[in-house]
Amino acid sequence: MQSGKEIREAIEARRDLATAIVQHQWKVRPDLERRYGPSGFSKCLEDAHFHLQYLAEAIEASEPALFVDYVAWAKVMLASRNVPSEDLANTLQVLRDVLVKQLPNEMHDLVCSFVNRALERLPQYPSLIPSLFQEGEPLVALGSSYLHALLRYERHTAVKLVEDAVDGGTPIKDIYCHVFERCQREIGRLWQMNKVTVAQEHYCTASTQLVMALLYPRIFAGRRERVGSVVAACVPGELHEIGARILCDLLEMEGWDTIYLGASVPVAGLLETVKARNPDVLAISASMTFHIKPVRELISAVRNSSNAKLPIAVGGYAFQVAPNLWRDVGADGFAEDARQAIELVKRLRS
Repeated sequence: MQSGKEIREAIEARRDLATAIVQHQWKVRPDLERRYGPSGFSKCLEDAHFHLQYLAEAIEASEPALFVDYVAWAKVMLASRNVPSEDLANTLQVLRDVLVKQLPNEMHDLVCSFVNRALERLPQYPSLIPSLFQEGEPLVALGSSYLHALLRYERHTAVKLVEDAVDGGTPIKDIYCHVFERCQREIGRLWQMNKVTVAQEHYCTASTQLVMALLYPRIFAGRRERVGSVVAACVPGELHEIGARILCDLLEMEGWDTIYLGASVPVAGLLETVKARNPDVLAISASMTFHIKPVRELISAVRNSSNAKLPIAVGGYAFQVAPNLWRDVGADGFAEDARQAIELVKRLRS
């Protein structure tokens, strides 16, 4: 049996695999063309590319949970777009059969075990997921009102809601964790459920970044005793940057000096910054499972640099799904949310 890395490379090298999967599926299922029309083929092709990406990443990381969780996510996403789970199951079966035909024999057992596990668990997963704003959660009324203002494109209303809350004594840290962070996750859920568009998602994120910026005078007010320093960045290709920005702002409130480099940071640029600033901790963010490889490569580059012993923290959804993944990529720890990330950074510095 070959290694997960070799299987990933074999899947990535065959750029025709997604096309072969969809062509075979549509050949044996003529009803698909009638149901989904000409544009359906292109959408199925896009989905097949994602299926292969997530499968390859999960196999290299030796983490079946990554692919199983992705399939559970895809079930909800497709169901909200009127694609039944039976079609997803059929796609995965065809994907498995095509890979068995196209890949070397020694790769078959591992590939089939990953796909079969997802297929076995597919019926157990729901077709919809509840809101993250549930009664009893901290600041649920404020968070819900804030999000609905943004979804109505009423940014000024959202700003006033937050400013009034702060003026009324609500800690800024709580607003970051229970309003901003939860809203971002809720927006992702709404997109998954086909309730918002990509444009709305981008608007909400950009608006929240603006509100955070408007709070900066309150965050940086007064003298602070320096605690330590952190460089934070998203790996190349990762555009979901607000989580790392929330972490940096919360650390600033606690006296840390932070250098936030933003989304999709080139490895060379990050290494130059780390060398020049010599931080106490490096924080790396990657939300998408198919960005685990860049995380691994970035950490390897740091370990081979003059800052080889620099403590590295990682965060992002994939690391929540597979709790041991942070070890596999070479990090020193991971955190599920901003509050845990603060404690992790403190621990790594000590």
